[in-house]
Amino acid sequence: MKDSKTAELIPVLVAEQARQWAASLTEAPSECEQSPSLSVDSAEPGDAVAAELRLENSVRDIISQVRVSGDKALAALAERFKDPAPKTVILDAVAKQALLERLPQETKDILDEAAKRIRRFAEAVVAVAKPVTVDCGEYQAGFDFKPVARVACYIPAGRYPLPSTALMTAVTAQVAGVEDICIVSPSLKDEILYAGSLAGVTEFHEAGGAQAIAAVAYGTESIKSVDMIVGPGNAYVTEAKRQVYGRVGIDMLAGPSEVAIVADSGANAEWLALDLLSQAEHDPNARSYLLTDSEALARAVAVLIVEKVSTLSLPDYIDIALASSAIVVLDSLEACVAAANNVAPEHLQLQVKDPVALKSQLKNYGALFMGYNATVPYGDYAAGPNHTLPTNRAARFAGGLNPFTFLRGQSWLHLSGTAKELSMLTAGFADLEGLTAHAAAARARLI
Repeated sequence: MKDSKTAELIPVLVAEQARQWAASLTEAPSECEQSPSLSVDSAEPGDAVAAELRLENSVRDIISQVRVSGDKALAALAERFKDPAPKTVILDAVAKQALLERLPQETKDILDEAAKRIRRFAEAVVAVAKPVTVDCGEYQAGFDFKPVARVACYIPAGRYPLPSTALMTAVTAQVAGVEDICIVSPSLKDEILYAGSLAGVTEFHEAGGAQAIAAVAYGTESIKSVDMIVGPGNAYVTEAKRQVYGRVGIDMLAGPSEVAIVADSGANAEWLALDLLSQAEHDPNARSYLLTDSEALARAVAVLIVEKVSTLSLPDYIDIALASSAIVVLDSLEACVAAANNVAPEHLQLQVKDPVALKSQLKNYGALFMGYNATVPYGDYAAGPNHTLPTNRAARFAGGLNPFTFLRGQSWLHLSGTAKELSMLTAGFADLEGLTAHAAAARARLI
């Protein structure tokens, strides 16, 4: 790591540098930048394309091996990547009791309370998914919501095991009405097992990477295939989800974590420094941006980041993430909001005096945190809203994981008798397109 006492760990952009940075956000992203499956630190675009192709081909090969050889391939790939041998854990009554006895009560209390809050929020969201019936006189039309049958929740456990993701994915799926949920993870820590059990999950598979995604997508001798895969992962997991999409449904293609913070001069500089670091510690490719109209605040935050890095126990790649992040001083809060809309961040914090007044101007974000006291870690764990969110500007067209992720909208049409006007309109439209059988089918029902 760089010497935190002498090095500026995060760039501070002011004046022309800041304006250039903001202007660059409006440029169309390259094909590589649009892909959420890979983050490549490369000076040459060609290098990034080559790296992406290598990843794509490597994942395709892994998926092919699992499709052909099933459990045998899972075992061989685990040995190749020096991962633990794959195993299945069925959390029956005996196993669950043993788990309860192993876990400290404090851990269970934390997970219980977080699950309760996540469940309460998800239940409030799903409550609006009510069937619709429209009476059109000659016929009735409607729209129903039905959950998918079987879901796999992928829970990362690389640098950090994430029982929070087990809660966010499995509890939300259960609230949506999914009856068959399994969890796959590279490391089935007791906290992950317990978090899954709070959503009624009894089937757990210890497997990771692209091979785990292939296993739940296509099935093996020991793993039944699923209808949908949800949950974040590394570049291999994300690319595998992209490749199996169509065979199964997925939630999104989530990349490294990111935050953008819009702050005015009243914001607490120490809190801002910690908020930026809390995202940067996720991954060397994580990105943290502070957008402010106060240069004094910007300078104070930059100094505090150096201090915090020297005192907190942070990963050794923290300087890499910070070097690719930025503190940007713009002319006004309105300019900061415009920049935030172009960043379209996974997490967006409004550290301003009147966040409600600015909220209506914000368009693109995965999750919004409003007020000086709000911080992304609240949403990461226990506030209730989901932490599985779109990254890499995907918030321009996608939202975060929620009960609707697991619900299929299904329309229906009911005719109890002749619908003369509908038949004539349909036949006329079919004639317009030259589809004679369509027209004949409609006219036949005029008799």
